[in-house]
Amino acid sequence: MEFASDHRQLCHGISFSEHERAPILRLRQAEKWSTEYLESNRSLSLRIGELKFCLGYITMNSDGSRNTLPCPKNKALRTGTQCERCRRLDHSKFMHHFHKTGEAPEGMRKYLEQPHFLYVASFAHGATKVGTTSTQSKWTRLAQQGAVIARYVARAADGAAIRVLEDLVTEHVGLSQQVRQKSKIKGLASWELDYAQLDLINSEAASRARAFLGAQRGLETYGVQLRDELWEQPAFARPVVDAWDAHALHAWNTALGGNTVNLRIRGVLGQSILADSGEGTTVRLLDAAELKTREVAIVENRADFKEEQSALF
Repeated sequence: MEFASDHRQLCHGISFSEHERAPILRLRQAEKWSTEYLESNRSLSLRIGELKFCLGYITMNSDGSRNTLPCPKNKALRTGTQCERCRRLDHSKFMHHFHKTGEAPEGMRKYLEQPHFLYVASFAHGATKVGTTSTQSKWTRLAQQGAVIARYVARAADGAAIRVLEDLVTEHVGLSQQVRQKSKIKGLASWELDYAQLDLINSEAASRARAFLGAQRGLETYGVQLRDELWEQPAFARPVVDAWDAHALHAWNTALGGNTVNLRIRGVLGQSILADSGEGTTVRLLDAAELKTREVAIVENRADFKEEQSALF
């Protein structure tokens, strides 16, 4: 189904930069982008639409920079973030298969020519994955994913070589390449593990991956260097990690789509927001991935507001 979109402000999720003072909620209305800083202690009311809409597609320029283009048909969605047409137009899909097919637009080839890193990331419920990131996204990639603990295990001269290593680690070490957002949120509120236990899980998985790679011959031919480097967790994520580690974190219980929610921001971990409703209220974790693809209007809230209630009451 197609809808007029000039008035619609869609959420593109939370983005991160080492050069910004806080994580950013990215919003787009037609060709106009706006950014909302998710700073600690900021109080907001979010008016959230019920329907989901296609967020468009990415194209790469010849210099390796990218463009985010709106959906030509302004399609409504049931699942995902793109309609069928935008998935076909999107250049980023070539990134995941270039090392097998050798096919990619010039701009994507340029992006993949830079050095890349292989990492092992762990999430609150113990799920651990292997992944890749470019030099320019070395820190932000893991911040975006909401890793609780991560270690870099290798560096390669280009993106194709690092993705070959990623597939090898998945096949021979048994580390998956994806962890679902809903399981990340569930893990943070389930209290199954603590930080020390998760650090051990991550360290052992990284050691297994590094040992496997170290046993392969000829890696230096492809510019591969093994590493043992701990990823630095951002300061704004520490309140979320600390609340989970202290078994004090509760899930946000009310539905987001079609509602207005009031929150005071206490921290941000990946696509989740730690919030309460004022002094002495319960700390809860909001799954901000549910905002992505929806209309979101933001109003600064300087008054007292009612606490989001537990499902038990």
